[in-house]
Amino acid sequence: MTGSDELGDWIAGQAALSAAALERATSACGLCRRREDFGQTVRPAAGSVLASPEIADWDPEPDYFFHWVRDSAIAMRSAVGLMQDAVDRAACEHWRRHFEAFVDFSLSLTRLDGTDFVARSQHRQATRRGFRRFLRRDAELRALSGDRLLGEPRFNPDGSIDFQRWSRPQYDGPALRAMACLAYLAAGGPANDALRSLLHKDLDFTARYADRRCIGPWEEAGARAHHYYVALVQLGALVQGRGWIDGAGAERRLLDGLDKHWSPEHQVLAAVRGAKAATPDGLLDASVLLAVLDADLPEGPHSVHDPRVQATLTAIERLFARDFPINRGRPAGYGPALGRWRDDRYFEGGAWYPTTLAAAGVCYRLAEGAGPEAAEWRRRGDAFMTTVRALTPPDGALSEQVDRVTGAQASARHLSWSYAAFISTARLRARAFRH
Repeated sequence: MTGSDELGDWIAGQAALSAAALERATSACGLCRRREDFGQTVRPAAGSVLASPEIADWDPEPDYFFHWVRDSAIAMRSAVGLMQDAVDRAACEHWRRHFEAFVDFSLSLTRLDGTDFVARSQHRQATRRGFRRFLRRDAELRALSGDRLLGEPRFNPDGSIDFQRWSRPQYDGPALRAMACLAYLAAGGPANDALRSLLHKDLDFTARYADRRCIGPWEEAGARAHHYYVALVQLGALVQGRGWIDGAGAERRLLDGLDKHWSPEHQVLAAVRGAKAATPDGLLDASVLLAVLDADLPEGPHSVHDPRVQATLTAIERLFARDFPINRGRPAGYGPALGRWRDDRYFEGGAWYPTTLAAAGVCYRLAEGAGPEAAEWRRRGDAFMTTVRALTPPDGALSEQVDRVTGAQASARHLSWSYAAFISTARLRARAFRH
């Protein structure tokens, strides 16, 4: 932070509130979740990270009382930043212990056995008749071991298999978790046996499943395809993990596939390979920005320095500036609040904190370079953060999204991904203003 500007002071305060909120979702062993309709009681284990600690039953808020592999990896990568920025050794050790518990918990998930789960579980009998249609088939559950477990998007935070239907498989989680572990090591964290084992599992899986079709980051049912987000974070994990695995062949496959997301006709990167649209708007998806930030390639194709990424950022800005009522007539110095894609209707398809923060993050990453454009990138990043500030209540609570018309918070409350995104974006801003 610059230390003197008003926006910077607010960001510092909000980052502290976000860190406290993220901790409440981490190793939340004092919470208990009772799903009456499924006859299930869940008590989070040490090392689990709740996507949201709020108790909800789609009434109307969504039930996010799960340990998502993707979300937890993003959260714990931000925790590494908190470890690095800790004001004293005690605070550093506090976050280090959280990370090591996360590693142990994550490793335990890779050792689950679906056949044993089906033999022991009473979930089918305990589930109320009207809710049995939400249960996974026993055959699907029995198949869960090895790679099938690594392709699972989420687990119960008590460390058990999720028996509810969801969009599967998803291949970005192990890549993101590997990058979190690599960030931890780069920050001086010790490479104990558990971390080494988990990192090898995740990188090996990522190399073998590189560029395969799967469900994308928004977990839309039936959206098994080649997703830009998945491929790019897989590439990021393999590039950053070169000292741990020889993934050169997988890297080449991923780069070749990622280049196919570029639309020469519309001059934007498409979130889904092979997608067709009459206009650029039909291809645009803010997950492209999330992918670039999460992969964190230092240079070259599909990094923030790629002109195709920058052109896509500008096109996404224009789309939501035009389509969202909350963005019309906004004051000077405010950037547009960004949604996911044009036709998104999940909870009415509002603006998301993680996507708006991702746009700010891309700008701050570009501002790190010395040069005449750095100031302009800092200005653009601050414009997005000014809008985030306007959409954040005084208590610092960050939901999943806000209504596209009113700006009122919507969908899941206290989304861990939102808090993690804010923490990482605040750190990027601090780096940008140091250059």
